[in-house]
Amino acid sequence: MLCHHRMVSIDFQPTPHMNDGESPAGRTGTEIFNSGGSFMCLDRRHSAILTALLITVLVPQFANAGIRWPWGKRPKGISKQQYYSNRSGDPVGARQRLFHGKYWPPYPRPTGPPQLPGHKYHAAHYWPYPYQCQDRHIVREISKRQINNGWVVATTLYDYHFDADSHELNRAGVMRLRWILKHAPESRRFAFVQAATSNDASQSRLTYVQNEATAMVGDGNIPPIMLRVTTPLGRPALEVDRIRRAEIDTQPSPRISNPLGAPAGGGGSGDSGQLPSGP
Repeated sequence: MLCHHRMVSIDFQPTPHMNDGESPAGRTGTEIFNSGGSFMCLDRRHSAILTALLITVLVPQFANAGIRWPWGKRPKGISKQQYYSNRSGDPVGARQRLFHGKYWPPYPRPTGPPQLPGHKYHAAHYWPYPYQCQDRHIVREISKRQINNGWVVATTLYDYHFDADSHELNRAGVMRLRWILKHAPESRRFAFVQAATSNDASQSRLTYVQNEATAMVGDGNIPPIMLRVTTPLGRPALEVDRIRRAEIDTQPSPRISNPLGAPAGGGGSGDSGQLPSGP
């Protein structure tokens, strides 16, 4: 066997009296057999040097990362479960550090100790959990607000639901109030009244809506009626009807154009414009 101050590979044919993987007597060092009958020989001195180098390189890295060496060593007086539970909230990803007067990376990142190895594996295995839960919560909250705002708009009586002079409910306002009282879900059954330009006008609107609701459903079934400072999102139906009628009245009379390629004056030569007679 050749064992120099380096790792070498030599061919070795096992003898009949040797077991599989057994080195011949007198051989020293670390021998690793493979299926081809050859083995690697590493001198014991070099094995010790390699181990020392690994320890010298890895231990400072783990110390800087906040991982105690060896991994099973924990502060005294704390259990393993408690130790890992206390570190379970460490954020995922690289940490920002100051090096040569610059922050690496330059964008905001956590600055505390990195995750423990087991927690890193857990985060990689179940990624993007728990961030997907936060994303879903944000989407649900935005949708919930949009739904609430939509119901507020649907149950609001705007300026065009009231008479401009007396502030009484007009026909469109009475129909909208009836829909709110009888068709809106109970959890959404609120009547909002757009505030007028003066307090007296706003109070008059509230009084008329209160009286009309009492006549519809009775005094004990009236939902909350509140003022709301807002502006109409649409336009009155009367205005839409006038615009549509004006569009219809100003439409030009329909005209049939000549077929493509036909003379502008009428039919061609010999064409009387009549259907051909039978034989």
